[in-house]
Amino acid sequence: MGLEAVKEEILNSAKEKANSLTAEARKEANRIMREAERKAEEMKEKSEAETKRMIDLIKRQELASAELENKKMVLEAKKQIIDAVFSEAKQRIESLDDRKRETYIKKLLEKAKKDIHVAHVYLNKKDAKSLKEHDVETADIIGGLIAENKDKTVRVNYSFETLLESIKESELQNINKVLFG
Repeated sequence: MGLEAVKEEILNSAKEKANSLTAEARKEANRIMREAERKAEEMKEKSEAETKRMIDLIKRQELASAELENKKMVLEAKKQIIDAVFSEAKQRIESLDDRKRETYIKKLLEKAKKDIHVAHVYLNKKDAKSLKEHDVETADIIGGLIAENKDKTVRVNYSFETLLESIKESELQNINKVLFG
């Protein structure tokens, strides 16, 4: 074989090897490209799923926040209604006629006498004339009475304000049921 034939054979062998390596490289490049596309698709799906999860979480949080705000507003409205009811009750008590006021004061005095030995009684200015047999002083109350023992060490407060507040505290659940079902 001549030099030319050997040269030709070496060139053909090199071309085949180059073609084989190029085909191999293309095959590997295609595999890498498909793998990259698959990973990109996975990342896109994960990202979309995470975005959807975050959107759902934000929606739930906003809904819970709105529900809480709604409950606060309803409770505030209920509180205002209850306060209005007690305000009206206070006004009605303030406008009782003298005879009824005197009857209530005498009943409250009897109740106070069961609790302590009454020596001093505090009434509002309007009711001060109701009790002549006791040491009566005026107090800034809408009605009812405050009674003390002789030493002024023990006091019972049966003022209408205190009685209303006591009723409000002890009967709030029942009042709530009556007003709001």
